[in-house]
Amino acid sequence: LPQLNLSGQATYQSETVTFPEVPTMPGFFPVFPNDNYNIELGLNQMIWDGGILKSNKEEQFAANEVALQQLNVETYGLIGKIHQLYTSYLYLDKSEEIIRISIAELEKNIEVLNSAYKNGTLLKSELDNVRAEKLKLQKELLNISSSRENLIKSLNLITGLSLDTAYQFADPVVGIGSSALRPELMLLDAQIKYSGVSIEKYRTRRMPKFFAFGRAGYGRPGYDFMNTDLHTYYMLGIKFSCDIFDWNKFKKQQEQIKLQQQIIEDSKATFEALQSIEEQKYLSQIKRLQKQIDIDTQIVSLKESIYKTAESSMKNGSITSVDYLKQFNEWKRAKLTAEVDKIKLQTAKLNYAYTKGIKQ
Repeated sequence: LPQLNLSGQATYQSETVTFPEVPTMPGFFPVFPNDNYNIELGLNQMIWDGGILKSNKEEQFAANEVALQQLNVETYGLIGKIHQLYTSYLYLDKSEEIIRISIAELEKNIEVLNSAYKNGTLLKSELDNVRAEKLKLQKELLNISSSRENLIKSLNLITGLSLDTAYQFADPVVGIGSSALRPELMLLDAQIKYSGVSIEKYRTRRMPKFFAFGRAGYGRPGYDFMNTDLHTYYMLGIKFSCDIFDWNKFKKQQEQIKLQQQIIEDSKATFEALQSIEEQKYLSQIKRLQKQIDIDTQIVSLKESIYKTAESSMKNGSITSVDYLKQFNEWKRAKLTAEVDKIKLQTAKLNYAYTKGIKQ
């Protein structure tokens, strides 16, 4: 856009130019006053800036993209933290579920044992043993409840949601083989692009620039210094400027930016190599855990069968409560291990998605 400038001044000079009188032409030369007044309006219009305005806009857009991708990287880092909180919450949720089932099993057997105790067919210590185990599980429930509340508060703080412990989390669906671009790679690409735009900006600074200008004023003296009356005057013109030699400044800047680009390219290659290693690690974990879960199912089934046999034997008085509780804890541990492996599988899938850049 054209630049307009309004200026004015009033001056008093101690002396002015004087000319000697010509006897034959008295008053030929004017007498210049000591006081002078001027008010001027100036206009300056860029005709062609050598492409610097365009390069400035492109540089600003590129800088904005770098800032945006930097924000995306920081935000994406929170997703990893959310994954950790989420899987920890799933573990506590499944642990609570198994413990409640276990407590229900114990309560059922306590009723049977209590009847046997009242009938005199069971020692009180055997009944107290099972009751103590139930109290231990109830104590674990209190700890789990407190930990769940803390995890929910952390999730609410990060996500801005208002979840509570009654909220039912859905299992994540992660497509193995899906692909997305990590924000870190997008940031590196944006930095490379910004460097390229910077080179172009330095190049345009050396291009010739053309301007149109004009000045209009009122006062004395004007451009005709012989006219001592207050009068209007103006001037129109065109000019250009060009840096002929910059002492290799542009060349050095170009070399510096290209070196920065190479460093970013190397960082990108390193990041992609590490990303590929991480992907393979999590894919290997996923395959291993899927096989483990199949085995866990068989183990739980066998441990449950052994536990049920021990339960029946205890009721018949053929084994002690200590032997019964041993099989009971083995069964409970097998169920918990199976659930932990399932959560580990979900964690490996989430880590794989996080590494690939797939948002969940």
